[in-house]
Amino acid sequence: MYMKGAAFALVLAAAPASAQMVGLATTTGGATEQLAMHLAKVLSQETDLVIRPQVMANTSQYIPLVNQGRIEFGIANFPQVSHAMDGIGMSEGSANPDLRMVATMLPFNAGLVVPADSGIETLADLAGRKVPQFPPNSLGAFFFTASMETAGVSYDDVQGVPTSNFGQQFNNVKEGMTEVTIGSVGAQSIMDVEASVGEVRYLTFKEGDEEILSKYLPGTSLKTWGDRPDAAGISPETMVLFYDYTLFAHKDVPDEMVTQVLEALYSNPEAMKTGGAMWNEYDPAQLARVTVLPFHPAAESFFKDKGIWPAN
Repeated sequence: MYMKGAAFALVLAAAPASAQMVGLATTTGGATEQLAMHLAKVLSQETDLVIRPQVMANTSQYIPLVNQGRIEFGIANFPQVSHAMDGIGMSEGSANPDLRMVATMLPFNAGLVVPADSGIETLADLAGRKVPQFPPNSLGAFFFTASMETAGVSYDDVQGVPTSNFGQQFNNVKEGMTEVTIGSVGAQSIMDVEASVGEVRYLTFKEGDEEILSKYLPGTSLKTWGDRPDAAGISPETMVLFYDYTLFAHKDVPDEMVTQVLEALYSNPEAMKTGGAMWNEYDPAQLARVTVLPFHPAAESFFKDKGIWPAN
């Protein structure tokens, strides 16, 4: 476990000796790490805490550590946290009952991205092509399985290329070992892919695909990009999927620590939005948007005080 980024070295150097170090678990590479680094920077600036990112290969490594209380906070998408709490799907046979939601951060807008000159125009065109094959029960495996199934394609129909994690996924598509990657809209990882392979394209979903997608990725919805800010590979007609990024914690993280974090998130939307295009839709009023999972009691109390806890 380690912290990355010069900005955080400066935070640590400037922190008073009495500052409390707090862990924030995240994956290495891709949108999740990008989000976690910015989140940690803002929280370290706006609270009395020093938020130290704990960067690991995947959620299967760090979700159990948060559940055990060895790391205070974690960031992951709603499907993963939902599965992890119940011990199903991506966490089959390994429930994590001591996790508690702290906030729904912002929508993870994503899809499958291909080089524009690949000849792959639709999800159905992935048949016969080189596709990342992630370990069983990983987010990557669920994401690809669900996305391809909307077009009647399975791993039996493609050339599966063993892929251990998202960092390798991005490197493989840059090097031509694969022809498609999962991409979060506006993420630096997709800008880097475009810089390596040339123009890229998101493969669009279609109305009605939510039923299949949510079977694998609970909490998934679809949106047409429309007049939202421009991003690599996206056109106004592109339909992408989205689910929420979530901030979660161990159930025994002190109430005052959770409240400090939430006060910073609620009171500093402009600081949050300086983190790049992925933060464009950040809205403090949506921090309790999805409450079907158990929340930390201090979080529930905070949101009720602010009047944003859903009535139902």
